[in-house]
Amino acid sequence: MNALITASLSQVSPPRSGGNRALLRKARAFEHAMIGMALVDLQGRWIEVNERFCQMLGYRRSALLVRSYESLTFTDDLEISRRCLDRLRSGEVESVEFEKRYLHADGRIVWAQIHAAVVRPESGEIPFIISQALDITKQREVREALEESESLLRVAVAGADLGMWHWQESTDEFIFNERALRLLGYEKGDVSTRLNSILGLVHPDDRQRLADEMAAHLKGRRSGIDRVLRFRRRDGSYMWLLVRGQVTRRDDQGWAQQVSGTIMDVTKWKDLERRLTRLATTDELTGLLNRRSGMSALKQAIQSSVRTGEPMSMVLLDVDHFKAINDSLGHQGGDEVLKSLGVFLRKNLRSGDHAVRWGGEEFAIILPGTGSAGAHSQAHRLFSSIESMSDGIEGLDQLTVSMGVATRQESETADSLMKRADALMYRAKSAGRNNIQFD
Repeated sequence: MNALITASLSQVSPPRSGGNRALLRKARAFEHAMIGMALVDLQGRWIEVNERFCQMLGYRRSALLVRSYESLTFTDDLEISRRCLDRLRSGEVESVEFEKRYLHADGRIVWAQIHAAVVRPESGEIPFIISQALDITKQREVREALEESESLLRVAVAGADLGMWHWQESTDEFIFNERALRLLGYEKGDVSTRLNSILGLVHPDDRQRLADEMAAHLKGRRSGIDRVLRFRRRDGSYMWLLVRGQVTRRDDQGWAQQVSGTIMDVTKWKDLERRLTRLATTDELTGLLNRRSGMSALKQAIQSSVRTGEPMSMVLLDVDHFKAINDSLGHQGGDEVLKSLGVFLRKNLRSGDHAVRWGGEEFAIILPGTGSAGAHSQAHRLFSSIESMSDGIEGLDQLTVSMGVATRQESETADSLMKRADALMYRAKSAGRNNIQFD
């Protein structure tokens, strides 16, 4: 093999004094290089390959050299291979670099990063191409896996901008790249390069969780860092970021030496998430909780009552003569009454109370931490103010409601409390409407 290589390489450096020894060294370097190397003529035929190239494709040298260059190239990559060969052959460029796929002897695909250069000897010998091939199959697999894992998020967050960050454990130096700084609204030098200072820019509610996750990853208890959190921008506002990271270097004892990762603006994604949550939990007409979310709030209030021993109450109210309102004002007018009642309840409830559109013209009010006396007071306050709402609705002469108020009894469930409040509300309607019935 050395003789063949020497013959080819002699075209690069014609022998001078000591030329044979120089050529022999070049031949040995070619043969024992730690990267795949090949010599190809300008027609794309193999001249010579080294052992590492043969290992990369799974062929013996003799079997590989009788195969055509194109027969070992993945079909979809033939065009780029031909184009690069044409550029070298025409003299347009002296070297090219590209990625292509070879077909391994066992049928699998091998990705290679190719660097090829044309050699044009001065002495008139036939030019040839020397090519280096680095097996990047694993790197491509990692890259493609990362791209696949990011694809859904890229769709959800159109136009998102990625920034890079690196942390060096030995020096505690934390670096944002230029894109990351721009994403956050900072200039170079605005942000300290110490990890604790960077953590200080994280929203206080998110800071400890990020620190815990990072510590767990450094110790090998987590496979990586992957968290959505709020980060303070230069103007003092907070933006939502998807922060991802991975230890990229450990020492011989397994201690993390360097961590690298990305940040992505997912503010639009979080806004979309909030809107979807609101649509799923809110009644579209009134802006109050829908029945399903209201039941969840009721159960949570009861669980809290059981845990703390504090009382809780519930109010059910029904708009009196709502069919007549619909008949006189039309369905649009009836919707306006319900919408106005929703606005009224949101404005007049205490912090921690929940207003729910229970169904149709029925509404529920959940009063955590409220006993019977407080529930009576709150119900009377709302009841006395509702009638005045008719002044703001054109064509509506009077607006009254019937209310049922129930305070949770010991061991009472959400269903039984709801049924008692419902029974009290219907008792108010049976008693002539426009009144409140208590336990």
